[in-house]
Amino acid sequence: MKFTSTRYPQLVVHDLEVTFVDGEAEVTDKATIEALRGLPPDVGVRAAGGRPVRDAEAR
Repeated sequence: MKFTSTRYPQLVVHDLEVTFVDGEAEVTDKATIEALRGLPPDVGVRAAGGRPVRDAEAR
């Protein structure tokens, strides 16, 4: 899943071993994804995408 950091484009989250490059980071670990989603809004980190919704899930 891709995350963006508009406020801090070179953000490094040492505890999660995530480094943003030009405001973007690709994260595959589920625990890390959840931890990034839990960051305070003032940090400016947001999920930018994920898997497309499957037809069965959309119904």
